[in-house]
Amino acid sequence: MNSHYFENLSRQGFSTTTSALQKFVQHTYTLQFATFFWCRSGEAVITINGYRFRFTSGCIAVCPTGCNITVHDITSDFSTRFLGVSEDIWLAARCSFSPETMQKIEGYPYKGKGIAGEQAFISNIFKQIEILEEEFNMPGSNAEYCRKNIILQANALLLYAQHAQEFSSNEQVKKEVGLEDKEKTFLQFRDLITKHFRTERSVQYYADKLSLTTRSLNSVCQKATGQNAKNIIDHYTIVELQVALMYTHKTYQELVGEYHFPDQSYLNRYFKRHTGYSLSEFRSKRALAATV
Repeated sequence: MNSHYFENLSRQGFSTTTSALQKFVQHTYTLQFATFFWCRSGEAVITINGYRFRFTSGCIAVCPTGCNITVHDITSDFSTRFLGVSEDIWLAARCSFSPETMQKIEGYPYKGKGIAGEQAFISNIFKQIEILEEEFNMPGSNAEYCRKNIILQANALLLYAQHAQEFSSNEQVKKEVGLEDKEKTFLQFRDLITKHFRTERSVQYYADKLSLTTRSLNSVCQKATGQNAKNIIDHYTIVELQVALMYTHKTYQELVGEYHFPDQSYLNRYFKRHTGYSLSEFRSKRALAATV
């Protein structure tokens, strides 16, 4: 990675580069932007939110904002291509995926059938992104055109990750992950959030489901992500609310009922506390971004 990558990300909302991830070696780094990683060559031993994986040539990993990443070891020929995107682009790219699907593909490296066409497909996506980044920086460029096309490319990467995840059996994933007990507990916690976040947002509820104390559950979450359980529950809920506000025509009152909030005023306060925007402000400010 380099300074131009982060400068472009902040200025234009997306950027791509190639790196051996030396900055991550033996250091834990919290992603400030949602990032797609694609291993072009070699392999690395990598931890994502407490799970250790072997990240090999052809693998793709989808990591949302806030993911903690550590690279433990890399081969001399290791190289990864990645794309970082802003919140608006990330939400637009993932709006057609269910929470259950996103839970399965986020934070895991997946590899498809390994046929040549698959890797050519991913390579072509990154070539298109390079072209769009060059065009964005040309005088008189159409920034909205570039942004919309980046959304399409990010969506294509998500679709590929979904395809690769469906190809990989659960047993294969578990074997590669090599989960310890605490890591298994965190995975179970994530599964429970996916199923119950619309109706249950208390740490006590999830601790009871896992037969843990709230203190133990917070300890598991802190080890995996550096965040407590409540922050993880609320972040998950807020992201799904953002998608609903941007890409559905649901009324605020419908969201109150769907997410089991006491009333619209409470939902509005909850949303503003976590985003800085009221429901109407967010829907209004993101109206343009929702037009794909």
